[in-house]
Amino acid sequence: MPLNVILFGPPGSGKGTVSEKLIRDFGLHHISAGDLLRAEVERHTAVGRQCAAIIAEGNLIPDSIVIDLVCKVLESPVVKERGALLDGFPRTLQQAQEIHRRGYIFDVMVVLDVDGEKLLRRCLSRRLDPVTGKVYNLLSNPPPPEVVDRLQIRSDDTRAKHNRRMEIYYEQKNALVSFYRNIILEVDGNPPMKYVYYEIKRNFLELIRAKNKYKNFQISNL
Repeated sequence: MPLNVILFGPPGSGKGTVSEKLIRDFGLHHISAGDLLRAEVERHTAVGRQCAAIIAEGNLIPDSIVIDLVCKVLESPVVKERGALLDGFPRTLQQAQEIHRRGYIFDVMVVLDVDGEKLLRRCLSRRLDPVTGKVYNLLSNPPPPEVVDRLQIRSDDTRAKHNRRMEIYYEQKNALVSFYRNIILEVDGNPPMKYVYYEIKRNFLELIRAKNKYKNFQISNL
């Protein structure tokens, strides 16, 4: 059986970069609840039309819809063959409990821990390129000179909104860490990403060996 992984961390913790590297090195199938919902809306499916109407009214998508979409992917042949990386889902204890009730078990929940002040600096340093949709960071991922003049600050990248997001995150984290306490891998996300990912990769290799999976698996670039 392949690995099934939950990746959890606050805004600005580097989840996107870690996801890309885990997918590259371990072949996991990436699952993002937000991406699944957007795909339904773009395809104008029955679920997509329902979600579009809910969003238009300013309401949140019910957990039941999100969980159904995630579970559908978890049942797919590609996940059964390659394993899954749940990126930022489940977000709440209720979602975790329902996923568990439906019989889905995970091998590890990676939790990225980053100092609050560092997260704030990363948030306030983000810039959006409205032409390409790419997000840069003036500190860690500076934009090329030719696009600097057109960059924008996203409306939610303010101190007040960041602080509110962090309050919600810590409430969610405490409940989820308690629920998944037997599979938690907490990783210091403060060092440069190459060191953060080194620690994650090392632990994944140990987990694979412990489960007697992929006996000839070789981790490159460690």
